[in-house]
Amino acid sequence: MKTNIDVANYLSRSLRASGKTNMQIAAEAGFAHANVLSMITKGDTKVPMARIPALAKAMGTDPKILLDGCLAVYHPELHKVISSLAPGALISRGELALIRVLRHAVRSKMIA
Repeated sequence: MKTNIDVANYLSRSLRASGKTNMQIAAEAGFAHANVLSMITKGDTKVPMARIPALAKAMGTDPKILLDGCLAVYHPELHKVISSLAPGALISRGELALIRVLRHAVRSKMIA
């Protein structure tokens, strides 16, 4: 995700994939009105950073993927600092699972 449109598209896909209505997701994520999600998916407004964990949970997606995309778009300098100093903070659950498999393979001498 590199632009506000990329964040909006990711959110649109995640909302559809969740199988829930915008009203359900908005309520679960703590938004007073479902139209906020429509505004975000149109690129008219940003995802509130404090809502990322609840929004990702409501959609059934990895919060770190949404956080990574939002930081990259909304706060590129902060994203660069976090990526440089604490890259593990932005590793998704799926990426972490792959790292664990790789580490196990190395420790088991399955690969060098």
